[in-house]
Amino acid sequence: MLQLCSGVLGTSLVAGWGTQSRAQEMIESRVICDESLSWVTPTSAETVCRRIKQAGFNVLMPNVWHGRGTSWPSTLAPWDTDRLTDMARSTPGFDPLDVLIQTARQYEIEVHVWFNVSLRQRVFLTQFYDEGTPPDAFEVHRPAFRDFIVGLMTECVSRYPVQGINLDYIRATGISQSAYCVDDYKRRTGRNLLVDRLAYGVSTAAFDAIVAWQSNAIDDIVRRTSQQVRQVRKNVVVSASAFAATSDLSIEGQNSVKWADDGLIDVLFNMNYDTAPAWNSIRTLQSRMKRPEALVVLCGNYDVVDPDKTVIARDANRVNDLLVQARTFNRSNGVALYIYSLLNDKQVAALSAGVFKVPARPHWGFAAVKTPTDVIVR
Repeated sequence: MLQLCSGVLGTSLVAGWGTQSRAQEMIESRVICDESLSWVTPTSAETVCRRIKQAGFNVLMPNVWHGRGTSWPSTLAPWDTDRLTDMARSTPGFDPLDVLIQTARQYEIEVHVWFNVSLRQRVFLTQFYDEGTPPDAFEVHRPAFRDFIVGLMTECVSRYPVQGINLDYIRATGISQSAYCVDDYKRRTGRNLLVDRLAYGVSTAAFDAIVAWQSNAIDDIVRRTSQQVRQVRKNVVVSASAFAATSDLSIEGQNSVKWADDGLIDVLFNMNYDTAPAWNSIRTLQSRMKRPEALVVLCGNYDVVDPDKTVIARDANRVNDLLVQARTFNRSNGVALYIYSLLNDKQVAALSAGVFKVPARPHWGFAAVKTPTDVIVR
């Protein structure tokens, strides 16, 4: 009975929104990230979509690969061990991602699947990392891992009618000390990795060599993912999340601005979770981009309280103000918020009455960016 009532309520909300607001709606993508698997049952998928629609969001970015397994019945990897393994055993035909996408469609919400590319949070797929690989990571320098992760992301996009894919943790997460990487680095650069990783802070030659080596691996993942998912789903939005304006992660192979400038990604979500983001740094970054329209500011709706580092929901009016500021950068590509698990009712009310008062349809302000076919990653 509760599920039936929920479905009727959801349908009426969608119908009412569509008939009342089409004439006055904005064209703006409004993204919210969900990292918590809060959507993996029909009832919870309905709740997530109803709440974010009420707040004014029109794009949901669910994390479907957190380095623990998949959130769909993959032929390439096991289920996520966070509840999904047990749920799949007990539920015939279990496919939470399919249910979420169907539910989101009823609310006119786009779904952009989110992958933590190099993150590993489980002892599995042991052929893809070694002793010396950065902690909680897969070894991005192993071609077999790159083939696997690109294939996994392509499988997801080809199987489900998603509108986008987001690459997070798209970096090496450190400098590997594995025997495989020591040999690979020597073969590619003629240098000693164990020496250079200690010297790159003072040696330009060591720094440049490590950056080039790391970039070769990460760029390969981005380039092949971009090409392959666009082949199977022509209009899919390819995005990456990075601390592009506040941290230099080139030493880990992250070249997010270059990926945007070269058209390998359509959108760069610039992560800025502070209560007072470095707006001037973001403006400077955007002014230097060849495709400034690709940048979208990803704000946070949480605070970390000292001394015990407790995470709490941020003041609702402050969240609204952050998105108002973020909108000034959007160049038609919208705004984004992290994270759904801390989207409380006060924030929902503040956003729906404030920055998202006027309903909006998703829109990405790029003109069908085509992945370059003549790019060679060295």
